[in-house]
Amino acid sequence: MERYRIELDIREHSEGTIKDDFFEFLVERDYSLSYKMPFILALADHINAIGDAKIDEILKQYIGFYQDRIERGLPVDRVTCPYNAETLEDTKAIRSNMLANPFEKLERKRFLYYSKDLDMISMNHALFSKMRNEDWNRIRKQMQEDLENYYVDMGGV
Repeated sequence: MERYRIELDIREHSEGTIKDDFFEFLVERDYSLSYKMPFILALADHINAIGDAKIDEILKQYIGFYQDRIERGLPVDRVTCPYNAETLEDTKAIRSNMLANPFEKLERKRFLYYSKDLDMISMNHALFSKMRNEDWNRIRKQMQEDLENYYVDMGGV
């Protein structure tokens, strides 16, 4: 397998590279909709000292982001986004959508995990152990800037 990885110039992904992999993922700025940005901001705000965050706290902040836009008369997202004042009241549906997208993309890359029994989202412990305050600040700064650019690019503030 190592021979093919080298022949195909495929970078190794391991616990040793997970932090670099995570930041490379963030720098890609792959946003078809805005979901990743408020989700990652909520995760950063609610993650505890062992890398876990209660899903209900993340969900509350995530929904609050979109409700705030509605209250301020701003577009929620692109027209393809199903979020509006009515759908945001259905926390079960929004939770399901949040776990499908954006969470699933982060889970597929093994950055995050979801424990349904504990109602927690956990950061990969190898990744979390490498994270420092300046990394969380960098994430928050990028997500805020990306949100601003996202909405400016779609014609709203």
